[in-house]
Amino acid sequence: MKKAVMTSFFVFLIALTVALFSETKWLTFINTSFLLAQPLVIIGGFRFIYEKGFFDVTISSFKRLFRSPVERYMTDEQCDDASKKQWGATLFFAGLVVTGATLIFSYMN
Repeated sequence: MKKAVMTSFFVFLIALTVALFSETKWLTFINTSFLLAQPLVIIGGFRFIYEKGFFDVTISSFKRLFRSPVERYMTDEQCDDASKKQWGATLFFAGLVVTGATLIFSYMN
């Protein structure tokens, strides 16, 4: 949660820096924040789905398909899930916070 708040704050700081050098500061701040938040939502959403194991069945099927016949009869080694870095949720929720805030800011004109 702390990382999501810091990421959101960082996006707003970048947008504020860009907005200071434009003629229409408020509109530029809203547009820049929104455009910076969308890749966070998209990349974070895909990574969040991947981390939760949605594609594990498909990936394991392809691994079985392309193994040699000798390897097919050997046991599969499971990788440790705790060793994976999980950062998809952080990006996804930070992007949602920034997107929601820009939608609220756009009506406060």
